[in-house]
Amino acid sequence: MADYKELLGNLLGRAKDVMDSTGVTQVYQKGAERTRIYGRMARLTRESSSQAEELRKVFLEIGKLYFEQERANPKGVFAPLFAQAAQLQDALRAKETELDDLKESLKEQTGEQDIEVEITQEEPDFDAVVDATANEGKGTET
Repeated sequence: MADYKELLGNLLGRAKDVMDSTGVTQVYQKGAERTRIYGRMARLTRESSSQAEELRKVFLEIGKLYFEQERANPKGVFAPLFAQAAQLQDALRAKETELDDLKESLKEQTGEQDIEVEITQEEPDFDAVVDATANEGKGTET
């Protein structure tokens, strides 16, 4: 048993010497540093994406508020976009009315009381809207 412990101790001692002498520790440290850097990069990328999404939502809200505020009197490059938004709102209202009529018809036929249909509105890309508006409005400023 003593030979086994001595052999194991010698083996561990030699393994430590080999690790120190061949730079395994340095390789490990470099790998650990790279892992730390990759982790930080991933965290920064995730945080940047989250903040970019928040900024997009703020820009959309600004656009919605401006639209509501200036709906009656659009100016300059916004006039075509306001007209397009009004057309889309009218089309959406028409579809909602048709859906309500269809639900009412189904209620009468089947006797079911609650038929749920949800219309979700996908938000436009704010930068694309701004670029398109700027391009359309070039030369129309008074």
